[in-house]
Amino acid sequence: MENITIVARHLNITEAIKNYAIQKAEKVKKFFEWILQIQITLDIGGDNSHIAEMIVSVSRGPTMVAAASSSDMYRAIDLVVDKIEAQLKKHKGKIRSRITRREKPGSTEMEGFEGMPEA
Repeated sequence: MENITIVARHLNITEAIKNYAIQKAEKVKKFFEWILQIQITLDIGGDNSHIAEMIVSVSRGPTMVAAASSSDMYRAIDLVVDKIEAQLKKHKGKIRSRITRREKPGSTEMEGFEGMPEA
């Protein structure tokens, strides 16, 4: 997919890891519809820990960034996806609460209104 980018630092990515990361990024895209771009950075730290970082650009809100490290690259990818999903859930909840707040005042004004007042 053209809007999912995978970057490797200090390691060579195997096709299996690349496909796994793309599969997980597609899961995130299905979860939230306003995602413009996803960048996944895979790295090996100085203590041989595997680091995964995910940057998600959203059209209606801030850019989401999460990083996770683990002794296994697959586990690091899973952890970073979980963190991004939590951020997106929180952001989606904020959007829904704003929409709900906008709709409530308009609907309560007309409650109790039955027509012309009696003379």
